[in-house]
Amino acid sequence: MEKPFDRIAPYYNRWIGRFMSARMDRMAEMIACSPEETLLDLGGGTGLFARRLVGRCGEIHLLDESQRMIEQADCEKIRVRSGDATNTGYPERSFDWVVLSDVIHHIREQDRLFTEVARLLKPGGRLLVNEIDREKTLGRLFGKLEGFVFPPVYHVGFMELSEALARYGFTLRQKVQDTWSFIALWEKSRR
Repeated sequence: MEKPFDRIAPYYNRWIGRFMSARMDRMAEMIACSPEETLLDLGGGTGLFARRLVGRCGEIHLLDESQRMIEQADCEKIRVRSGDATNTGYPERSFDWVVLSDVIHHIREQDRLFTEVARLLKPGGRLLVNEIDREKTLGRLFGKLEGFVFPPVYHVGFMELSEALARYGFTLRQKVQDTWSFIALWEKSRR
């Protein structure tokens, strides 16, 4: 069965690469990954962001549900596979870092996603999120536009997401907000 992103996979890097380049630079700056650490770009599509991290993290994994998207992730230094973000199949506490860039609003069962992320992260692990913020006027507008292209969408706001992640043992460490979105870094409890 075709996934929503299958049809745009051949054009994704060109379009998103132009639109999101500065944003991906900001995200990469927020990731203080060491060569001993492992990172999962969950819902990482074509690997456009993950490739920016090659050489900084010990191991980079990418999981996406769209086979056509991951076929574009041609980088031998990234371990790529297809799968469901809410049930990845990775062992518990596999990663030091998880990245959710432009992913959460594509997941209907967000509690299942957060449960899986908490399961995947080691104690003290970090979660980097890049999302449209439905608590901002422009965020709501961008969310509606995206809903026409990739329906359905389930946008969250920064405060709403912060409250949800706190229930899963995450503490906010850093955030960057603009008029329509946010990038935020959370740390999982060490317990």
